[in-house]
Amino acid sequence: MGLWVIAEAAGEGFRPSTFELLSQARAMGEEATAVLVGDDAANKAQLDGLAAKILSVSGDNLSPYAADPWVDALSQLIGEAKPDLVLFGEGQRTRDLLPRIAARLGVQAITAGMGLKKEGGYVVHRPAQGGKAYMDLALEGGQALVAFRPNSFATDAPPVAATAYEEKSVAAAADRAPVVERTVDAAKKIDITEAAVVICGGRGMKGEENLVLLEELADLLGGAWGVTRALVDASWKGADHSIQVGKSGKTVSPGLYFACGISGATHHIMGMDTSKVVVAINTDPNAIMFEYADYGITGDALQVLPEIINEVKALKS
Repeated sequence: MGLWVIAEAAGEGFRPSTFELLSQARAMGEEATAVLVGDDAANKAQLDGLAAKILSVSGDNLSPYAADPWVDALSQLIGEAKPDLVLFGEGQRTRDLLPRIAARLGVQAITAGMGLKKEGGYVVHRPAQGGKAYMDLALEGGQALVAFRPNSFATDAPPVAATAYEEKSVAAAADRAPVVERTVDAAKKIDITEAAVVICGGRGMKGEENLVLLEELADLLGGAWGVTRALVDASWKGADHSIQVGKSGKTVSPGLYFACGISGATHHIMGMDTSKVVVAINTDPNAIMFEYADYGITGDALQVLPEIINEVKALKS
């Protein structure tokens, strides 16, 4: 039954990972079905031409998002249609849904996907051993649910000739953990996990007042800024867990990653090892971070960052 993509709404559109997954499906010659649940179907016209089919799912308790009803609805749909592969973009909602659906249906579950190809069957590329190695998993028979890191695929695959639409109503379970309140961090311009450019700072930033340098460079480059666990644990103002990069924080895969005053502890590396281009700035020429960097600058981040900011401003003007 082919390949499904669970499309996830964000604001008045969809997460970039939705477009990436649909593009990769088209690049592989797959007739993908985009699955939109509840209110996420409101902007389905944005996916016209990007999926061979759009399946809009409605039912009790599906809007706004809540884990229990969504797990029931998606388990029912996937169990009935039996698609070979169901793709998710990694994120908090996927962490809610994917393991529960996989357990309920007794199907394979794979996370941290970075690549997907078809060689007879589907092959998923993902990291292993904390990013020290990589593996290709050949999915030979049976269904599989796979979550892919943002920025894993390009979005330039040619569109499909036509998109078919289908609507389906399901009986969803009652929500055992109702949402009492929803808040949105208006100050966060770009989700760090989706950003194409990430500027991250560590102990080498020396004080919370210097984090403005990370934010300024991120704004200039159209990206997001983050911090290491050490700064979160130290309770620096602005260094909250939502922008922590590392094993116990967020995993990022930007096209460009700046590591500013970061030594390169394994805990941090596991959160950014799939970044495409890494620039490291550190006063210690033997810092482990340089081993993972494409470009290295030996120097004080507080002196180097203002110079980079000035150069970027000059280029943009």
